Amino acid sequence: MIGITRIAALLSAAGVCLTAGTPSPSLSQAAILPSTAGGWTRTDSVDVYAGKDLFLLIDGGADLFYEYGFVRVFSSEYSRVPDRSATTELYEMGSPEAAYGLFTSFTVGAGTSVPAGQEGVLGEGYCIFWKGSYVAMLTDASADSASGAMLLQLAGHLDPEIRQTGSLPGLCTLLREAALDSRTMVFVRGKLALGNQLPYAWATSLPPADGVVGESGGSRYLILEYKNVAAAEAALRAAEAEWEKLRLPMRLNSKGRWRLQQRNEEVVMLEHRGRYVLAVSGGQQTSDALASRLRRILETE
Repeated sequence: MIGITRIAALLSAAGVCLTAGTPSPSLSQAAILPSTAGGWTRTDSVDVYAGKDLFLLIDGGADLFYEYGFVRVFSSEYSRVPDRSATTELYEMGSPEAAYGLFTSFTVGAGTSVPAGQEGVLGEGYCIFWKGSYVAMLTDASADSASGAMLLQLAGHLDPEIRQTGSLPGLCTLLREAALDSRTMVFVRGKLALGNQLPYAWATSLPPADGVVGESGGSRYLILEYKNVAAAEAALRAAEAEWEKLRLPMRLNSKGRWRLQQRNEEVVMLEHRGRYVLAVSGGQQTSDALASRLRRILETE
């Protein structure tokens, strides 16, 4: 297998470092990466990295994939006459929700939406899409003006090979239906994904849960969804204990909402709404408006 190239900027932002390694024997000759795909020809065997073998492919960042529920990845190389090549990696996750979460972690705020898979993003030298329980990452080392159209063509031929589709996480559907910008949303599942998006002690002190980090009107929001009201209340109490240990200047106001004045003059407001924990940060006026909007959305669920 030749050296592995990657979507360097995106993976670097997520704290992932790469190394070319030796995979365990392939589980199958993965027809999911066909020998030909439009004007592209697969020039290498299909390597399969399953379970802990992912560390052979990704050094220093595999934990993010495991947090979302990594199962295995199919990896190979495609070429196109005269001198074009593309590394193709197809990540199989434990569920469509997990695949969507991984997809959002790498594409939030980057590239341009394209019709690939259920959702796709095209950027300089890369194309990423998710479909069902899979996330496809295609990279072209050339990264020139022609690479985008060619990668999109390759993605268009790989897409039908994935025979399943899946639903968005329910919270993401709820927020989209309320016209929140989906391109700013990251579906988080665990502390690592949350910390990548909100690297603040007030956020990472909250017990892990599925949730969404997003942006609207200049303010950021976090919604974590717990099993029930009691679980959300317990999560907030656990976070309060951590804030006290860390001596964070969190203050509880008369409405039962926690408030933190950050050094950059932004305000963080945090509360629980039913089985959800809601936090909003930003300027006072924009944060108040966004918090009110999100409360109304969660109350309709």
